Amino acid sequence: MAASHRQPAGILFVLSSLFLTISGEVLFNKGTSEVRINFPLMKIQLPDDLNFPYFGQKYHTVYISRDGFVSFSEYARYVSSRRFTERDSKNVNAAEDYPFIAPFYYGGADLGSTLTGNSLYKGKIFYNVLMKGNQGQRELREIGRNVSSSIPGVSSFDPTYALVVTWEKVTDQYNTGILKCTDEPGRMCQDNTFQAVITTDGKQSFAIFNYQEMNIQLPPRDSNYQAGFNGGFGRGWSSAIALQRVRNITQYQASDRLGRYIYQINEERIITGGCNNPDGILEAVPNFAGLLGGKVVEVTGPCFLSGRSYSLVFGNSQREKSENCITEDYGNTMMKVRCEIPMLTERGQVPVFMKANDGKMEYNTTITIVMPNVLPPEDYVQLVDSGPGSRWNETSASSLRLQWNSRVLSNHSSAKVKITLRGYREDRKSWDLTIPLKTESIPNSVQGFQFNPQDVNCDENCQNYEVGVIEVKLDDPRMANKYRTLRSRPTPLAWLINKAMVAKQGQSWPSNKCQAWYAKDMMDTSWLRSLPACPCNLHQALVDFGRWQKDPVCHLDSRTPDNCALHFTAVHCVRSVRPNNYGAGNQCCYRADGTLIYSGDSYQGSTPDRSHLWGAAPYNTPNLARAKVPAMSHSIHDIMPFYYCCLLTNDCDKYMSLRPTRSCTEYWSPKQAMVYGQGNVRMFDNTWYYVCGEGDFILLQSTMLTIEGRFQKSPFSPNYNSTILTDVGIRAGNDVIEVKMKGPNADRSKRVLDVLVNGEYQFFDNGPLRRRDFTDAVLINSDDPSNTMESNVTVVTNSGVGIQVAEKDQRLCLLVMIPPKFVSKGLLGNWNNNSDDDLTPRGSNYPLLNTSPQTIYSQFVFSWAITKNKDTSTIVPFPVYATNKTTMCFDHNQPNSQCNGDAACNHDYWTTMNMTVAIDTLRMSAHHQRLQENRQAERSCGLLDVPMSIKSNYNYSLGNKVTLTGCRKGTLSGTKEYTCVATGKDLSTQSWSPEVTASCGEIEQANIGMIIGIVVAIAVILIIAIVVAVVLKKKRSGSMRSRERKKDTLQDVEQYSKVAQREPKL
Repeated sequence: MAASHRQPAGILFVLSSLFLTISGEVLFNKGTSEVRINFPLMKIQLPDDLNFPYFGQKYHTVYISRDGFVSFSEYARYVSSRRFTERDSKNVNAAEDYPFIAPFYYGGADLGSTLTGNSLYKGKIFYNVLMKGNQGQRELREIGRNVSSSIPGVSSFDPTYALVVTWEKVTDQYNTGILKCTDEPGRMCQDNTFQAVITTDGKQSFAIFNYQEMNIQLPPRDSNYQAGFNGGFGRGWSSAIALQRVRNITQYQASDRLGRYIYQINEERIITGGCNNPDGILEAVPNFAGLLGGKVVEVTGPCFLSGRSYSLVFGNSQREKSENCITEDYGNTMMKVRCEIPMLTERGQVPVFMKANDGKMEYNTTITIVMPNVLPPEDYVQLVDSGPGSRWNETSASSLRLQWNSRVLSNHSSAKVKITLRGYREDRKSWDLTIPLKTESIPNSVQGFQFNPQDVNCDENCQNYEVGVIEVKLDDPRMANKYRTLRSRPTPLAWLINKAMVAKQGQSWPSNKCQAWYAKDMMDTSWLRSLPACPCNLHQALVDFGRWQKDPVCHLDSRTPDNCALHFTAVHCVRSVRPNNYGAGNQCCYRADGTLIYSGDSYQGSTPDRSHLWGAAPYNTPNLARAKVPAMSHSIHDIMPFYYCCLLTNDCDKYMSLRPTRSCTEYWSPKQAMVYGQGNVRMFDNTWYYVCGEGDFILLQSTMLTIEGRFQKSPFSPNYNSTILTDVGIRAGNDVIEVKMKGPNADRSKRVLDVLVNGEYQFFDNGPLRRRDFTDAVLINSDDPSNTMESNVTVVTNSGVGIQVAEKDQRLCLLVMIPPKFVSKGLLGNWNNNSDDDLTPRGSNYPLLNTSPQTIYSQFVFSWAITKNKDTSTIVPFPVYATNKTTMCFDHNQPNSQCNGDAACNHDYWTTMNMTVAIDTLRMSAHHQRLQENRQAERSCGLLDVPMSIKSNYNYSLGNKVTLTGCRKGTLSGTKEYTCVATGKDLSTQSWSPEVTASCGEIEQANIGMIIGIVVAIAVILIIAIVVAVVLKKKRSGSMRSRERKKDTLQDVEQYSKVAQREPKL
């Protein structure tokens, strides 16, 4: 889908005397240079050392058109059939789509023409080039001030170049040709006077549209006169002013002057500046923040009036309101405000409304809210671990310390902050506990604070809180830099409530908390039954990326010292992408040898979550059993019980009994198909062929998902006699996604893929914006952290399908993983484990008998083509219609020895005569083979269920033997050796043999006397030992876990080489 700027329904503001003071001259100096020719377009060359960034591209030449636009291509023309504000029709070719900036796109009358009655047409076009050092320096500074005062996120723009183009008293061909206008009274030509200013400093660029007179009546019927920005070559259109409002545009308040509109245009997402823009668009920069808020965003929308207060309101299910925004006064009117984002309870694309103190909400937008754990360290308060007695997860810490980056809050040396504790209650889904940790403010510049937890008063109400954050908040919001408030990640509050709880319940209060949780949680375990089964091994977990994604705090790529802190025997954990109907999710963890860690075997095992870590929309529900607030519900229902039962007490078996690992015996692997190299296709049932024609084709079609692919000759190597995949369109439920490769004429310095969702360009990074959540799909930047080129994007759909699109060697590669029982058809085939029917043409029940490349293309591939005569709603804009020509279809019977028998490699060599290209394809074929191997089903007997037992190994796959060597508690009885063996008539099932009879029972009564004797005999020794232990405990406790962790890490490193396969990145 082509990009289109958001056009939410807004309120047009009626002008009053309030704005008369700003209705002065709207035009900048038009200059004296005049455009005197109609065609070719007037060419303006930029200075040699300057490029003009526009719509994600860089240009060095500008062209001026009589048709009301400034173009970056000499071939741009007014086309009466083009209506950019609607989705481009099938009849438009991307090759005829050129980039331009249009204050008024219309069919302009010929310059210098003669009107009816032989009078001369008086319309003129002037242009004025402004650069530092020439006579236009004063105007250049004024343009910079206009931009700085109106564009959110821009504080001081210093332009080096500007082009001012003025269309003066121009009319259109409808007036001159149909209405036969003259310069006589009664038949005078309707004329417009308007101006476009484009300006840049080489990095950022902006457009100013000025409208002095707009008298041209829109032609009847389907007029396409409009104002906006065209990216060109299929990159989309962004409206500046709605078509129906162009006529009266001079009467609208849009900035500091009537009729002036200001935009930022260097990126694909056009930002509207100024105020009272007529489409009700609220702009917020930056357009993302963390769930815990505190970030400052700069906002434009209405003209902000003195004496009135404004705030932002967030959210779908529960609207959170920011504190009053701070206005930025730039002369005649206030066009920008700075607002602090509040603490929120939902994530993803969250709606935002601008609210005035009269209660009206006129402007709106969306902002991306991300999980707290994806923010960089400088964006949150650091809770310092200073060793035993000074740890935030201890109950009896004597000293706690926090620190922060002062520059993130403010650059003012006099800035002061308050240190406060905020507590979260799940039953209220709010942060309504506020306890000052210091009554008076302290200088922000100290960057740290230390206090004694015993000095913090915790009343009866406070004792009901288990999780909270520490916040550092600026006293004066006007001094805020990036944040006004920094907050820590969620942390247990045992140190806060310990004093009061000991007074109430004694030292056993954590155990009491565990017991109370256990009694409550066991009352409803129905949520466990509908969780997805864990993959049996690490290879399967990495491959199944449509249903499982890596745990953000325990994964193979992590370089943080606290990786897998709660699962320190694991090297990698995955979480189910989608919550079940209860809002629950599953977590599966794996050892260095790739085996699944069962919670029945280890306190660091795979434990499902009553509340999914990432939450579940709608995020706020009254039913506590289905609590779905991202991060926080998980902290309350899953993390805190583990904390009380496993870290503060020895009751971990209770926790694990209610968080049993979902056995992998019910797990079924997905299956993959791939498109790679020079049009090579590997189908779900492993049939290979290649697409030898250009056009758009349906790769996969199901009731829940459609994938289209565009095959074209390589724009980088058009001499190759074969096609490559250049564009992928995905329709997943309500979401339409397009991922396309940027061509050789595009700016590929920052990224090599363009990604659009529902017509809006999306940008990713390796931090907070690595993942984007939408209604029916999740998009993830799958590049390695060191790669900043946005070359690999994963799409995860609600149906459990994983789709990876990557640019490899100037070719797109596509990997599709479908779950079991997923029914589909298309060029990727259907999964029925029968490759004989793979090449069955659309609408036929009979597979091809002749499988020559020509027949495969003409009868099978072409049957799935997007064609004009089919009533098909295309996903990829500017369709490329295939023709049933087989001129690029050949048999390559002569094998190339370097291809090692790989058909795809051989095909690519003979169609390109480039061995490097062929070897790259060979690597992709090998990658496909590895995926096939890694996703293979593993027959497993599941957990050898002998509670409390110690085992020789934890490999429960078919044929493996496990020996019970002892018990963590109790004594071992029964058979000690078991083997997972095939069972059933056809040996298609498996179970433990012999039947499991072992148990770790209670100590036998006959041994009690002996045990008592031993205990009495060593009583004195124990008393002495206890005294010594009390002294040494604190010293040892801090280092013990470190040593244990180091030991585990060394073992992991030793075994890690066995786990060669990581995530299936293309």
